[in-house]
Parts: sequence; structure tokens; C-alpha cells
Amino acid sequence: MPAIRHLEKLRSDAYFKDDALACIIREMREAPSNAFVAMHDHEFSELVIVASGKISHIHADKTDRLSKGDFFVIHPGEQHGYAEPAPNTVVFNVLYHCRKPPAALMLANFPLTGELFPEGLAPVRAKTLGRVPAKNLPAVIQLINMIRREEHSEQPMRRAVCESLFVSLLMQLVRSTQSARSSAQVCPVQKEIDFIAGNLNRKITLADLCAVSGKSASTLHREFKKAVGKSPGDCIIDMRTAKAKSLKETGTLTLGEIASRTGFCGASHLSKTLASRGYRDCAPPEEV
Repeated sequence: MPAIRHLEKLRSDAYFKDDALACIIREMREAPSNAFVAMHDHEFSELVIVASGKISHIHADKTDRLSKGDFFVIHPGEQHGYAEPAPNTVVFNVLYHCRKPPAALMLANFPLTGELFPEGLAPVRAKTLGRVPAKNLPAVIQLINMIRREEHSEQPMRRAVCESLFVSLLMQLVRSTQSARSSAQVCPVQKEIDFIAGNLNRKITLADLCAVSGKSASTLHREFKKAVGKSPGDCIIDMRTAKAKSLKETGTLTLGEIASRTGFCGASHLSKTLASRGYRDCAPPEEV
């Protein structure tokens, strides 16, 4: 790797000819003249998306090897650089002012807003925000190319169109990260838990859960313990009790009616179960 040297701070006025533009796109490609980008910092923020290949990103006291689809953000005051690009590497740098978030983002519940548009002046340490799945990457690159074309356009409303495309690009990144996180967080016994929740008014056996899931009893016990920290039987009791507490607090049903709706043998069984779990005021009301 070439010796690391620090470049001059990259100034906003060298890139942003129109201060109101939402962002500017720059492209890095693997080539002998661009095999290494020395350490530098800048007055603007930079959203980096690896469109193809691999490249090393150097920041703080560490080096991250990035691959196709990875994206991260760098804010003013952070020093960073690039090294060792693989053949055919393409990296897009989306330059923008983090103190000027697009108006559309202020109207949306945007999960990455705090990372891309931080409050205060302290720099945020560079980190990988996520990876765009291969199936979504063409849409991201298409938006980037549309912004690049709009940069050089003389058409009316160029600023508004640029900002709109920038927001669309950010939303594509959010969609990718949220989808990946949701997939990673799927509970392995969610189907069984949903079945229990929908059948609390009747007897539920381990055989029922095995039939629903297609798993053996031993596998179910193991997966329940790992996912929710308890056995299937304990999970059923907990869910029955939680629903019974909720119905009891409405004050509109007798314990007998609640027991019937939550799978307990009767008012006495329900009352004892609630009492054993520290629920006060659980004496059966007068049956009518």
C-alpha cells in the first residue's frame, strides 16, 4: 500500500457550484491513476455506495474491506481514504450538505435520518450503514445516474428534481436495510406463537404445534428455549395469562367468561393462576 499522506480539506465551493443542490454524484473507478485515494476530509458529507468490485476504506484507526452493495456515510471533520481496489471496482460518492436535509425527509419517519443528517457539530465516526441486496442495486444505480444527468441539466426545476431523486435514493437504501433486518429478525417459532395466540380459547397440545410447524417435539422444545427462553407449555400458559389479565382489566367479564375465552378450566383455575403470578384483586366476581 502506498504511504498514507493527508490531502488538503476538500472545500464545498470546489464541488457545489449551486449551494441549493441536494447532492452531487462523483464516481471512482479502479485504474492505475486512481488505485489509491490519500487520507482527506471535507466540508460536506459523503454517502459512499460500492456499485461493483471491492475496495478498502481507511478511517480512524481501522480499515474495512467493502464489497458490492455496501454503503456508508462520512461527515465533515472525518479523515478517510481508499486503497487496494479490485479490478472493475466502481464506487459512487454522493456529496451533500448534512445540515440541509431535504424537506421531504422532515415529513417521513426515516430510520437513517440520524446517521445521514446528525444534529450538532461533532463528527460521526464513519461506519458501514448496510448493504444493498443484488436485486435492489440496479434501482439504486439508476437513481444515481438520473441525479448525475440532472446535475448537468438546464431544465426548469432542476433543484427540485435533484432533491426528489436524492430522497428516492435514500428511501431505496432504507428499504434495503429494513428488509434485511426484518429477514434477520424473523422468530423461528413465530408460526407456532401465532397459532397459540389464535387458539387460546381451546386446549392446545404439543402435537398440535408439531402438526402446525412440521417439527418434532424435541426440535420445538429446543427452538422455543432459544427464541423465547421457555418451553412451549410455559409459553402457552404465559400467553393465556396475559390475555386473561387484559380481559380482566376491562371489568366487563366475569372470571368464568374470561376463563372460557382463554382456555382455563374455570374461574377457580384462572383465579389461582393469576394469584400465583402476582396479579392482585383476582377473586372471582359474583357470577351472573
